[in-house]
Amino acid sequence: MDFEQDRVKNLDACIKCSACTAQCPVAAVYPLFPGPKSVGPDAERFRLEGLELDSKCLNYCSNCKTCEVTCPSGVKITEMILRAREKAQQTGQKDGETIQHQFRDLVLGRAEYLGKLGTIWPSMTNAVLGISLMRSLMERTLGIGRQAPLPAYKPKFKALGAGNPATARKQVVYFPGCFVTYNDASTGKAVVKVLEHNGFDVIVPSFHCCGVPLQATGHFREERANARKNLALMDPYLQANVPVITACTSCGLALKEEYPKVEALGAERIGRQVYDLFEFLWGLHERGELREEFQEVSVSLGYHAPCHLKAQGIGTPAVRLLRLIPEVRVNDLDAGCCGLSGSFGFKQERYDLAMQIGNPLFSQVKRGVAEGDFETMTTECGGCQVQIQHGSGIKTEHPVWILMQAYGITTE
Repeated sequence: MDFEQDRVKNLDACIKCSACTAQCPVAAVYPLFPGPKSVGPDAERFRLEGLELDSKCLNYCSNCKTCEVTCPSGVKITEMILRAREKAQQTGQKDGETIQHQFRDLVLGRAEYLGKLGTIWPSMTNAVLGISLMRSLMERTLGIGRQAPLPAYKPKFKALGAGNPATARKQVVYFPGCFVTYNDASTGKAVVKVLEHNGFDVIVPSFHCCGVPLQATGHFREERANARKNLALMDPYLQANVPVITACTSCGLALKEEYPKVEALGAERIGRQVYDLFEFLWGLHERGELREEFQEVSVSLGYHAPCHLKAQGIGTPAVRLLRLIPEVRVNDLDAGCCGLSGSFGFKQERYDLAMQIGNPLFSQVKRGVAEGDFETMTTECGGCQVQIQHGSGIKTEHPVWILMQAYGITTE
């Protein structure tokens, strides 16, 4: 089936139930956004006839994928919206976008380059970004909200040995993503330690950004270029059936859903060989291959399922696995989107909107801690961690740290 046939078939699957709009976190708090059905399937029918509508509404889609998770017919609504945004840019339609916005998207889309600059001298970068005058200047010049929770930079997470896929007994490739690489190297080290503890040699090639920030800011050509570069690095391992592991839900979704669409070696294999960390570990558990000599970890946790984890359709394997550990109590909040959605919540004109989207989650977190239901928060997404801490004031970490305690291992 060619592209256009697939496009029409996907469109015709929409049954007009409006479930996607009812569940859209942006439409729920911003009445001027008509919702994913209107800018997706409804508008797509006009676009197929060559009629282009006002494109500025497309930019209010946060790419959270909630509409696709909700759709009973499996319509790829976000994909329609992204295609329409790309076409609008190609034809010079940039309704509502100022020069400032375009330059800001150029900056925010280059998470990899920002990370490389930020980690040259992390303490100095963080100090400068912490100055209120600097944040005011960034807001005026770039349109990056002065209150937005910019993550702190830390010493860079480094690549680990190339390995030899032909002679490997038990190997995995780890795709760390930009947040771990530039903002949270200790979590990357913890992921490696957990995999090594379970008998795997962990290979970390010098990957590039997965492309999600580029896609979110409208740089589709650069997004696909990054995908091709990363696939070239992964292809020898994919051909040798070596699993690819990621502990970032957005990176995982990109590798599973976006990379198979790219014309490159390995694209035909990547979708079925990529695993979320806890998805992979739960598979080991089901096959009786996971080391389960867990120590007691007396902790009560609130858990937030990131939107891009839900979009993968694998449930919440982190919750299932953590509940195997003695004395660990996990409360799955199921309170919706945190609101940050990558770069969406960093934008000056979207900051308040992002906070409104995340408010039900923040309120539930604060209430749960105040009432003693749980002590701290855990979630796989680095962006969600930053936003939850910002909105609730409650410490939030990746669930791999509980597993580290249960195994009695450290990153040293």
